[in-house]
Amino acid sequence: MTVTTALVGGGGAVAVALIAAAVYRDAARVGVDLGSPAAWAALVVLTGGASIVTFVLVPDAPLPGVLVLTALGPLLYLLERDDSMNGDAAADPTQLPSQSGESADPGDDPER
Repeated sequence: MTVTTALVGGGGAVAVALIAAAVYRDAARVGVDLGSPAAWAALVVLTGGASIVTFVLVPDAPLPGVLVLTALGPLLYLLERDDSMNGDAAADPTQLPSQSGESADPGDDPER
């Protein structure tokens, strides 16, 4: 193992730990519907740790695959966070989520 690989692995471990702590804190603040904050942080550590181990132990591993494995945990958390924040209401294709019930442009209102 080269010095560069050791530094990248160690830096990656620190980055994974910081991201897992941020996910735990955010999941506790938001109150995600599925799972607990500890479970989401563990998923981030699992996917990030697997990518670091793959990078260090398999030198010929394709970098895009390692990056996908790294991003899997945080991306799954962000999808669940978005679902928890926006609820289970059916999507309305005629309005943006930021619009309250009124049309943003009076010319779009068919009743006028």
